[in-house]
Amino acid sequence: MKRFLKRIGWLMALLIVGALAYTYISFNYYSPEDPDVEIDAQSLGFYQDSWSDCRAAFRNQAENMKSRFDSVEIFSVPLKSQTDNDLTIDFCYVPPKDTTEKLVILISGTHGIEGYVGSAVQQMLMQEFFQPEMFSTTGLLLVHGLNAWGFKHQRRFSENNVDLNRNFSDDRTLFETQNDGFVALYDMLTPKGELNMNSIGNRFFMLKAIQKIVLKGMPALLQAFAQGQYQFPEGIYFGGQNFEQQVEILKSVLTEKASSYSMLLNLDLHTGFGERGELHLFPNPVDDPVLKHSMEKVFAGYRIDWGDSDNFYTVHGQMVEYVSSLFPGKLSIPMLMEFGTLNTGTTVGAVKSAHISIVENQGAHYGYKTPQDSIKAKAGYYEMFYPPSEKWRTNAIHASKAMMENIWENFQEL
Repeated sequence: MKRFLKRIGWLMALLIVGALAYTYISFNYYSPEDPDVEIDAQSLGFYQDSWSDCRAAFRNQAENMKSRFDSVEIFSVPLKSQTDNDLTIDFCYVPPKDTTEKLVILISGTHGIEGYVGSAVQQMLMQEFFQPEMFSTTGLLLVHGLNAWGFKHQRRFSENNVDLNRNFSDDRTLFETQNDGFVALYDMLTPKGELNMNSIGNRFFMLKAIQKIVLKGMPALLQAFAQGQYQFPEGIYFGGQNFEQQVEILKSVLTEKASSYSMLLNLDLHTGFGERGELHLFPNPVDDPVLKHSMEKVFAGYRIDWGDSDNFYTVHGQMVEYVSSLFPGKLSIPMLMEFGTLNTGTTVGAVKSAHISIVENQGAHYGYKTPQDSIKAKAGYYEMFYPPSEKWRTNAIHASKAMMENIWENFQEL
């Protein structure tokens, strides 16, 4: 009997060690597969690796459009900053030739670092897709680098650590929004002190996360993590305690350019959440049946994840919904378009994404123990929001062009 119990003990120990080893390896060496596409050098040419180069390329493409179209307006709005006097949001507006019926608004860089991909998509569309004959009754407004500071400094957030896509509203009660789930997980989501990527807590973060998943469930954790919070300025997904300057800037530009149109299509380009290589559609749940039907018609043939399933989350202060709120009585279709990177629909992918955000925030606020810790944390951040993979980048260009071809035509038929 003793021998039997001893064998059981050894077996249990081996199982525990095996589970720990598997968890450690799957988390620390996680590498999702790229889409199976042929690398396209022309597509890769639309990407740049600095905000200033992206801005210059956008402006150049806008000037090229101006030479091909009868009427194109190019303008920039400066952003105030405590550290930088050269930040701008750049605009390219193409009015219709005949009547102002429909307006397509395409925005990049709401989440700073995600603007590298958004900028590449905008540049591609300006060069390869938009043609003068498309603009009889439809106008176009391209907004480049809405969060220029985060774009330039390779963070998702503004200079005030504010997540712009949790900050848009015309009602200050937004800042009273409670996120009890975030409060309960505060210590896990907001570690203090210099970042040490090799600490036990970081190396075995997956175990801590699994414990929380077992207790709370993945949907509850995802909602607590990503919906936004308004209590902790040092925390991730901080929606602010006041409106960022971009709210008033966008309101001013749209009031001038969009008021004469009867229909708006508001597209915001993002990266990070979802299946690697897939271009996802992530609106908040929609109660208005007319609006929902119109969204389904415009994006016919594509899956829309409405934010009311277990694998997704809802957001307060979302920018595309704010755009719609500026024009009551108009049909205004909001859509967040997101290029997936880390397969966040899987447990490992979701936990890896959360950890990348947590350690980047810690390093940004409290510094790094060593230069290697900074390099490792920032490499993960890039993989999540601007993957260096040439296959991934090629696919993002191809997928966005194919989708835009469809939704542009569908929008005309509404």
